Amino acid sequence: MRLLVYALPVDPLLNRIEALAEEGCYSLTFEVDGGQERNVVMRLRDGEAGVPGANLFPGWSPGSESFRAAVVAVRALHQAREISGPGRVRLLDVEGGWDVSLGNVIVSGDGVPFCVAHGVMAPGPPPTYQCTTCGARASYGIA
Repeated sequence: MRLLVYALPVDPLLNRIEALAEEGCYSLTFEVDGGQERNVVMRLRDGEAGVPGANLFPGWSPGSESFRAAVVAVRALHQAREISGPGRVRLLDVEGGWDVSLGNVIVSGDGVPFCVAHGVMAPGPPPTYQCTTCGARASYGIA
């Protein structure tokens, strides 16, 4: 006798949304089968939400109800963050860089870009800063 067991895909449960340093970029944490967590990065560009195809769960697509619900939640958070509007000082990754996103660069208590390994960063061409020891870079200024 042979027993066939089918694993039915379960819609992921959205547990957390975190805003990332990149404008309009959010990390979503889902609970999937077996109670495991999975993170997906969602980007909002020109009002459209995008998730890299490799980040989609099996059976989870932009047409699914849970995907559409996640987009609604991300848009709501994005709108709430935009209320503060332009003109706020922000620490961001430079083009192609990851130092801020990875936590290698923060803003010190004195309000200046700070390499967590080596201290205060040297100003470069505005609005960039760079660590003279390890080369970590960031953009810091009014967005």
